[in-house]
Amino acid sequence: MQEIVRFFLLGLSLTFLGCNSGISDRNLVFMMPNEASVIIEKGERAFLGEQKVIVLVDPRPTWSYRKAHIPQAVNIPFGQLKNQMWQLDDASIIIIAGETYNDAVALAMSKTLIEYGFKDVRTLRGGLTGWEDAGKPISTNQ
Repeated sequence: MQEIVRFFLLGLSLTFLGCNSGISDRNLVFMMPNEASVIIEKGERAFLGEQKVIVLVDPRPTWSYRKAHIPQAVNIPFGQLKNQMWQLDDASIIIIAGETYNDAVALAMSKTLIEYGFKDVRTLRGGLTGWEDAGKPISTNQ
């Protein structure tokens, strides 16, 4: 009986305290490849004219990044985010570009960065596939 009560209390505490910070798909901001391309190439200015630092992040494994990626992308594999987050310190806008549409790794990276307190995190709709489908250049190791 004591074990049942402990199990119940554990379940109840996880329900109320949660393992979730409340970040969901509703918190994500998506960008189309053409919109992202313009921002990456020309930049985006803040209200008072200050140029924003834009970082395009590819969260895929390094071997996948080396095979093909968006030219301006910085490879920060999702599993190495905590160790490589310093690369985002000066970023005003962070754009996450995964492999394809609804890429689970890209969505997880975007949510994690929001949880870590980054204010302007955007997710590239379609990822690398959408970028290429929009006629944008791809870097490849041949």
